[in-house]
Amino acid sequence: MLLLFALLLYAFWLYTQETGVRAVLPSEGQANQSQAMEASEDLLATTSVSAADDGELLSLGFILEKYRTASGLSEVQDVILQGNYIEDGLESRLKLLAKLPRLVSKTVEDDAIKMVYSYDGKTARLKIEDGEGTIEQQVLTELVDQKALFLEGAVLALASNQLPDVLVYTREEDQTFEGQTYWTIQSRLSAQDSVIHLLDTETGLERVRFIYFEHDGERQQLSLQLSDYRQQGEAKLPFGYTLKLNGELRSETKLDSIQLNRGLMRWMF
Repeated sequence: MLLLFALLLYAFWLYTQETGVRAVLPSEGQANQSQAMEASEDLLATTSVSAADDGELLSLGFILEKYRTASGLSEVQDVILQGNYIEDGLESRLKLLAKLPRLVSKTVEDDAIKMVYSYDGKTARLKIEDGEGTIEQQVLTELVDQKALFLEGAVLALASNQLPDVLVYTREEDQTFEGQTYWTIQSRLSAQDSVIHLLDTETGLERVRFIYFEHDGERQQLSLQLSDYRQQGEAKLPFGYTLKLNGELRSETKLDSIQLNRGLMRWMF
């Protein structure tokens, strides 16, 4: 009788130990489900680098949201820039059209010549019209002009928060430019080309864009430095920028007009 009572007590003790462990440890299925939920919680947060002073994670998604809020471009689908373009001491009028996802057209015109650079998402082209109306059209093969078109046309490169556009964004390590540290994001234009965007860590606004490419067997850096930010409605936009090749000034643009969401059509590119 005593032996039976002892066996019953031992069985009860084993039961309480087992249920106690189950109460503390989740099942393998629950653990896997929890991990999957955490992994898919935010597609853009997978490349976080550091934390803000208040402890908020500085993920790709966090930085892009700050940029879109600061710039006011989150609902913008197309843009028209107009102003003065200065290259090699010569001043021309500039008109640049950009439309999501990656369409751009740049017209540079003076009294003697009109040059239209365009990119339809696949091919960059150049159309030249002289003062007599003669028109010449060709594929844009000059690499520097081609990359400059990509850089200037990347006005809305970080504006979209929709699939599949967000898949082209990558969070990179912070970079220092002219003594200041910037958040760094890469946006992929194609299999061959990507643009590096440097964003101000205080305001969230874009300050510099870079594109790297090989030319004559050497690595080249083309940069576009944005300036003269002004408030326009809900947007804060740069009305000036300089283009540099390997640190040497190539051109300067001073805008006098920026128009948003003008309903640009694809055939215009």
